[in-house]
Amino acid sequence: MTPLAGMPPPAAEPKTKPRIESLDVYRAIAILAVVIIHLTSNPVVRMQQLPGSGLTIFYEFWNRFSQFAVPAFIFLSGLVLFYNYADPERQKRGWAAGFYKKRLLYIFVPYAVWSLIYFLMKQREQGNDPLAECKTFLIDLLTGNNYEHLYYFVILIQFYVLFPPLLAVLRYRAAVRWLIPFAILFQTVFYFLNNEVLHWTSGDVFATYFLLFSLGASFGMNLERSMVSVRKWAWLILSLFVVSGLCYVFAGRLYYDWAPVLLPYKMIFNFAIYYLFTICASLSLLLIARGLFLIGQNGWPVRLLSSFGAASFAIFLVHPFLLHYWRIAVVNRYGTYYHYLTWLGGAVVFLVSWGFYLLLRRWKWSPYMIGR
Repeated sequence: MTPLAGMPPPAAEPKTKPRIESLDVYRAIAILAVVIIHLTSNPVVRMQQLPGSGLTIFYEFWNRFSQFAVPAFIFLSGLVLFYNYADPERQKRGWAAGFYKKRLLYIFVPYAVWSLIYFLMKQREQGNDPLAECKTFLIDLLTGNNYEHLYYFVILIQFYVLFPPLLAVLRYRAAVRWLIPFAILFQTVFYFLNNEVLHWTSGDVFATYFLLFSLGASFGMNLERSMVSVRKWAWLILSLFVVSGLCYVFAGRLYYDWAPVLLPYKMIFNFAIYYLFTICASLSLLLIARGLFLIGQNGWPVRLLSSFGAASFAIFLVHPFLLHYWRIAVVNRYGTYYHYLTWLGGAVVFLVSWGFYLLLRRWKWSPYMIGR
């Protein structure tokens, strides 16, 4: 049917930007780091009985060095959101309603489902009546405390609330130009204010990761130009990632054994080391993911990593549940082989979580349980 005389033809639907396939490799590396954090958490506590031993240092190293994982995911969230939505053509009238609908259905609903699963698991083991603890469940749902890893979703939801107004501000060139300087100032003020006055649990609030999210946003709005700069300084970024990571891991020894002169400035150095480490880690993952994808995109190792990355949301949700029961059923029962079974459990839990995603995604209702 032709348009009525004198009326313009309907506007074409804005095209979706091409998917950045190498980011699935990025997600795979980050989710492996998440699993390592949770895998080594119990051994770190257990090995405190043997301070200074090789095994203690080994577990502490992998637990601490893997702490870049959540900041890397926050950086990636900022990158993907602004890559997809910063184009004015994508910001049709009423776009925010569709944006929030998708996040409600495919982020909050899976989060609520798994919060209930973990809540029921804890209540059963504690011998409590779940119905009598409904108020506790609802409070913990809002705060991300139904299980140790669920705080991440509360942070993510905070950024989703922040995203539309931040996107509106960043339509102005001056705001884009001053985004990173403002984020550095904001992050610095919040860090020291929280340490000295507020004393909030910093991992539960978006402000802890605002610099990472803003840096991701900056990359998402200017991805090609940003990647050119990152590749140009790849050697420096990768070197700083390793050096700052080692400083983060061995911070205690740095202050008390190797360079006591830094002890009065511990808070300043903690701030600098943590954000340098997590920023360089996020940029290094971009470089590593892109390099692996370009070198071996047709090979099975990269295809496997990409599949892990596509399943990262589901793996994040599921793996602590499986790890909990692996420890009860296997590690605690065969304690003689504690260290071997701990790492075997990491591989089993990761692969079973991935298999769970592959199985469940066949069903139409699966996005309400494992996201999309």
